[in-house]
Amino acid sequence: MKKLTLWILLLMALLFITGCDSGGAFRVINQTSYPLYVKVEEQDEVTIPGNTDYIFEIETDKESIFNPDVEKKVPVWMIGETFQIYDDYTETYTDSTTIIIKVNKTTNAYIQPNRASIKVVNNSNLWIAKIDIYKHNFIGVVNHYTIDPIAPHSFNFKNVDYVTPNNNFYYYVLVELEDGTRYQFGGENVILQKDEQFLVTVENPQ
Repeated sequence: MKKLTLWILLLMALLFITGCDSGGAFRVINQTSYPLYVKVEEQDEVTIPGNTDYIFEIETDKESIFNPDVEKKVPVWMIGETFQIYDDYTETYTDSTTIIIKVNKTTNAYIQPNRASIKVVNNSNLWIAKIDIYKHNFIGVVNHYTIDPIAPHSFNFKNVDYVTPNNNFYYYVLVELEDGTRYQFGGENVILQKDEQFLVTVENPQ
């Protein structure tokens, strides 16, 4: 009887120990030269500077001998100043995906640059009302992009294509402030390689 009781106590202790394992981690390694903006589940958005990493701790169900191999699907929103998630199925860029988290395991994401970008920083006291980006192949405009209005002392950016040996082009940017003041930036010298950024800084009108 004592041996049976001892075995029951040992079994209960084992169940207690194995039933305490839960949670995993998601490590994002930013191998681009520019910031990466990441949001996991309902956690706050995190800015990961270029060539650094960040670990998100993820809660999961508890794993036990009755519930082994616990996994959790976790939504991830991610965009970088020179990176976008590419969906091979739809052959389009997106800003969200899903990862699998396992108990006591770390899921690693090595983020390598796959885009160039144009970043507009508004150092003025006025709203930037309109931003037009033009891609020019030295013959004519081949693409036109826009960026949403930017509040004073804020910024926004647009991921754009980079040049290749068989596809050469440049960018120029037209900016209009809320008072009607207009600026033009860029030109034939703004030829962006992968993981490069054209920075546009807007100051108060003179």
